Amino acid sequence: PEEPSARMAPALVVQHVFPEGPNPGRFVVRVDTGAESRVDEHGEPNDETYVAYELVQEKLVMFHTWTPDALRGKGLAALVVLEAFVWAETHGKRIVPECSYVSNTFLEKRPDLKRLVDG
Repeated sequence: PEEPSARMAPALVVQHVFPEGPNPGRFVVRVDTGAESRVDEHGEPNDETYVAYELVQEKLVMFHTWTPDALRGKGLAALVVLEAFVWAETHGKRIVPECSYVSNTFLEKRPDLKRLVDG
């Protein structure tokens, strides 16, 4: 018989990529979709979900969330945004949700996290 661990999906790991130079910070999860890793005509990856932010005066200004069509509806955007909120709280930062996913969809489902929001 097949061992249980062989049937389980691999754990998803959210990576924190810190801002560097002109590049924004990102909380990102990469998913093996079975397809070749590539970017679309807008430069967006086909195998990553992420929330991008700028650190401005001790605040995480979240300005963009991306999930490729093939990965939507799996809770990946919520996963990366939640990780960003946890990191911000742990490091004494506030959140400025400029991205509509964060300000509308995510915070509507997680009103308990509104305590970390500025603006």
